[in-house]
Amino acid sequence: MRTNVLLKAMIVFGVAVAFFVPLAMILDVVQSRSRYRDEARAEIARNTANPQYVVGPVILVSYKAAGPGDGPVREGHAVLLPDSLAIHSQAHVETRARGIYRVPVFRAATRLEAAFDLPADLVPKDLRLVEEPRVQVAFGVSDPRGIRGGPDVKIDGVTVRPHAGVGSNWLKTGFGVDLPPGSAGRTVAVQGDLEIMGTEQLLFLPVGEVTTVDVSSEWPHPSFVGGFLPDTRAVSAKGFQAHWKLSDFATGVNDAVARVERLGAPADQSPGFPDHDLGVRFIQPVDVYQQSERAVKYGFLFVLLTLVAFYLFEVLRRLAVHPIQYALCGGALAIFFLLLVSLSEHLPFAAAYAIASVACVGLISFYVGHVLRSARRGLAFGGVLGALYGSLYVILMSEDYALLLGAVLLFAALALVMIMTRRVDWYRISEEAPAAR
Repeated sequence: MRTNVLLKAMIVFGVAVAFFVPLAMILDVVQSRSRYRDEARAEIARNTANPQYVVGPVILVSYKAAGPGDGPVREGHAVLLPDSLAIHSQAHVETRARGIYRVPVFRAATRLEAAFDLPADLVPKDLRLVEEPRVQVAFGVSDPRGIRGGPDVKIDGVTVRPHAGVGSNWLKTGFGVDLPPGSAGRTVAVQGDLEIMGTEQLLFLPVGEVTTVDVSSEWPHPSFVGGFLPDTRAVSAKGFQAHWKLSDFATGVNDAVARVERLGAPADQSPGFPDHDLGVRFIQPVDVYQQSERAVKYGFLFVLLTLVAFYLFEVLRRLAVHPIQYALCGGALAIFFLLLVSLSEHLPFAAAYAIASVACVGLISFYVGHVLRSARRGLAFGGVLGALYGSLYVILMSEDYALLLGAVLLFAALALVMIMTRRVDWYRISEEAPAAR
């Protein structure tokens, strides 16, 4: 008879392990809903514009020169970066919906002001040019579909008409203007104003010898991205303001542009400077799928701790609980995670968590009260379960301390079990018959 308690403990653990299957299925549901969200985001980007990457202004010099002797004519390009660049962008953000999914879409009024101290010779003197080089001021925009209205470009205060396309090896999309004749050997001021639309993310490349960037918006949930974080920032419920000031010593843009101009931009990047840019991502405050996925990953531990608590009630109160009753309680725990996912798609995560947990705690407390033949025991078990739900919520909300809190929870659970069973004679319990049902 001494194997009764050990056998029952193994059965309880086996029931807990069996719930790997439904928890894995629920995790797959969470990941599938997350993929649907990503598809909705991609569809909105296709119908509006993708995340935007703005470059410029820069001066592109395109020329054709004869080779040595009777060599063939070759084409060449030179890139001149501004001595100073100031970027001011004010973004208005709204959300677009596809079904139940909402994606931030921005419309940014952006001004780019640059000064170029141009050399007297824009191309090397030793080249044998076969025609006059083309010199243009180029602005790069990763998805030109997002440009609203015609960009307004001024050179030395004079408005010039921009043309679509740039034609550089790396600055493939955007717009430009031809530099007026006689600009070589003097300082040229360029100003570009454009309204640009995109989804979720706005990035700039600091191409100036000295670059200052100011970005502001009424969106209260910015995430600053790229190779450089803001020097100063102010974020509140009314929006944010961010300021960057960088030199080319820090950005390394000169070498990066020369390298990409020589080799061309990678096919999957436009213009292809992932380590030299800066900007902002307009994020949703809570990713419910990420939170739900983390909750489900704690699911097995959660089910195991609950069934252990149920088992302790059985052992300490000398009651007989059938494995099917353990399985029903475990099923209610698993349903909690499915309720959490479905409710969080329509409600704030905290409200969804509260509703799902109250529903499951109430159901299990009612059921356990009948199984243990005592409403008081059922309420006590519900209190333990409610404490577990509260602990799980704290762990989910404290991402940086999740491991620490999880370890503390496990230690506390083990300590509680050891304290509660410190006077239990397990051999004697094994030899005693359980109470009649």
